Amino acid sequence: MLQPLDYEQAVQLSDKVFRNSRQISMEHGFPYLFSPIYAHSYGVFRDDKLIAHMGLLPAKLRIGAARLPVFSLGSVCTEPEARGSGVATELLHRVMRHVDDMGAALLFISGGRSLYRRNRCYSYGRLTAYTLTAETNRDAAIPKAEEAANDVCLRELSSFDCFAFHDLTLQHTAAFDMSVWDLAGLRDAAAYASCREMKPKLYGLERGGALTAYAYVLKPKPSQTDRLPMVLEYGGDDAPQLVRLLQSVPAYERLEVIVPWQDDAMHRELSACPAQVRHNEGTVYVPSMMRLFRLLRDWWQSTGSPAACIEADDLGDGHIRLRYPDAEAAVLSEEETIRLLFEPEADISLPESWPGDLRVTVPLPSLTGLYYI
Repeated sequence: MLQPLDYEQAVQLSDKVFRNSRQISMEHGFPYLFSPIYAHSYGVFRDDKLIAHMGLLPAKLRIGAARLPVFSLGSVCTEPEARGSGVATELLHRVMRHVDDMGAALLFISGGRSLYRRNRCYSYGRLTAYTLTAETNRDAAIPKAEEAANDVCLRELSSFDCFAFHDLTLQHTAAFDMSVWDLAGLRDAAAYASCREMKPKLYGLERGGALTAYAYVLKPKPSQTDRLPMVLEYGGDDAPQLVRLLQSVPAYERLEVIVPWQDDAMHRELSACPAQVRHNEGTVYVPSMMRLFRLLRDWWQSTGSPAACIEADDLGDGHIRLRYPDAEAAVLSEEETIRLLFEPEADISLPESWPGDLRVTVPLPSLTGLYYI
């Protein structure tokens, strides 16, 4: 585990690997990941020089009534002369042991390369990317006219909105626990925007003087003609109206909106728009399925789901045994179990003796919005 004085080298190596002359330092883009106060990062040294780094940050994930201890892994990099030596695999295994020893339920990884996939890390979840165009904007012209008559205002948010903005983030079914301070720090850092070299914007919809929705948007530079502005994260009851009102801004007439599977209201609003379904960005590692199912029980119980009765056993060979009362046990691979948990309507076969309405799928928050590691 890195010591406080090691983080300067971690920043230097990460900037060397991930940044160009146009981008801010990783230390500014990822301030919590490069802070010895918050991070649990690991590295490999050779002759007192850091040659490999893995940034590791703990967090609490809120899913309804459930609270899950989780980690996020990012800024994984190796000096060119040390690549291919197995040092990255060895370091990843050390990180995984740390995550398990800490009792974490999940490790979210910002990458999806073979280093992770050959070490029990899998794609997960489901998002839909909708593309809003001038044509879909015209289709929404009447609703927008009605909104304009209802004392509605679209504006950029400032630091004076910090309390109302924080209140809106608390309305998410699934979210990382964050304080007012955390949100301010993440907004200023703009981690994902700095990686894409785009400009971050935070908009709010005000109705009758009260903030009722927000949207976190990345705006392309004039030179990025092949990119659309992107709504990466949003919240509040009026979020669908906010997205439609954004299209009244000339720069956002064409717009991409990333929608998690659980947001029925936004899916209905954008159902006529071209859409592409994909996994969440990156991969996920589960150190113990038994632990994960136990920690998710509060979520399932709060929704009245029969899945609260499932028990999971780690069989130690990449397979999981799932048990349901008075029913035949199911043996799935780790990848199948992750799909069952996080991918709606996953084509995973369970014994006929199990309930047909299991409602096992678990919502997850945005991993490329304000919170990006």
